[in-house]
Amino acid sequence: MSLQDLPSDRLVLRIGTPERQAAREALADHLRKERLDKEEFARRLEACERAVDQGELLRVFADLPAPHPALPLPGQPPHAPPDSDLWEWACVLAILFGVPVAVVLGFTEDAWWTLAVPVGFCVLMVSTVALIARFRRV
Repeated sequence: MSLQDLPSDRLVLRIGTPERQAAREALADHLRKERLDKEEFARRLEACERAVDQGELLRVFADLPAPHPALPLPGQPPHAPPDSDLWEWACVLAILFGVPVAVVLGFTEDAWWTLAVPVGFCVLMVSTVALIARFRRV
């Protein structure tokens, strides 16, 4: 995608440290592939550090083939925090505390069916996270 193909609202999105880091990595790749000499690399790296929005950052790469820095689209958070962390911890806690309690209840009260509770909880949580991820990709 060239700079002219981008919607104008994308060009004014502000950038931060993650986008500049992606640009540094892409420029380093171009230096390794000898598309840039050291002076040109330093000049473009300085331009990336001074860039305030996506348009300025993309202009640094306008005459270079891929890789370019991955930039978020308008209305999309640059780096969405993973939603599954809470679910993963819930499953870990269910296994760490639920299984021992269920085993004790199984021995003392002959209630082995209680093992199904922490296992079922983990299956439910993993299924929910997978469904949420699938619907977000669509």
